[in-house]
Amino acid sequence: MTVTESSPVVDAVRRSLEIDEQDPLKTGAPGGPGRIRVTLALTTNLALAPTRLWPLLTSPRELAAWFGPVDGELREGGRFGAPGGAGGRILQVQEPHRLGLTWQQPTGEGPLLLRLDPEDDGTTLLALRHTMLLDAADFARTGPGALAVGWEITLLALAAHTDGWHATCLAPVPVPNPEWLQGPQSARYVRAWAVRWAAEAIAAGIDETTARLGESETVRRHLGS
Repeated sequence: MTVTESSPVVDAVRRSLEIDEQDPLKTGAPGGPGRIRVTLALTTNLALAPTRLWPLLTSPRELAAWFGPVDGELREGGRFGAPGGAGGRILQVQEPHRLGLTWQQPTGEGPLLLRLDPEDDGTTLLALRHTMLLDAADFARTGPGALAVGWEITLLALAAHTDGWHATCLAPVPVPNPEWLQGPQSARYVRAWAVRWAAEAIAAGIDETTARLGESETVRRHLGS
C-alpha cells in the first residue's frame, strides 16, 4: 500500500469502518441483492466544550461561516438543505450532546449521528457516524475513502475554524477553502486519507488488492489523477 508521511493534522482524526453484508443480501429484503451496509466512524478531540461547539453545528449563521449555507427547518422533524446538493431530515436533538439526522446525497441516503461528549479537560470528543446502504460492486471499486474524504474535509474545516486542534497538532491547521482544495497540500492530505481508509477496509475484512484499488479510486476521484 502507498506509504505517506505521517501528518499530525491528518492523524488528529481516528477512523473505523463497519461492513454488514447480511440482511439485504441474503433475504431479498428491500435494498435487493448485491447491496451492503457500510458505516464510517470518525472521532476527534476539539478544544471547546460541547456547549460552545453545539451552535457551530446547528445554527445556520454559524454553519455558513465554516461549512457552507444550510437552510430549512433546523429542528427535530425539520428538513434541511446543505452544500453540494445534500440534505435530509433532523431525527433527534439532545442539546448539546447528540444530533441525529438523515443525510441524503447523490450516493444515497442514510442515518448520520453526531455526538459531543465532554472530556475532563474541558474539551469535546466529537464522534461522527454515517451509515449507508451501497451497491456492493460500486463499493468494491471505490472503497470507503471516496465517501469518507468529504467528512475528513468537514472535520478539518471545523478544526481550522475553532482552532480546536491546537493542543494536538504540531503544525498549523489549513482552512480547506477552494484555493487550498486545488493545491499541493490538499493533494497530500487526500493521498494520506486514502491510505488510512484503505487500512480500515483491510481491518474490516476487505482483501488488500481490493483495498488498494479503492485507495487509487479515492485519489482519482478527488484529484482527477
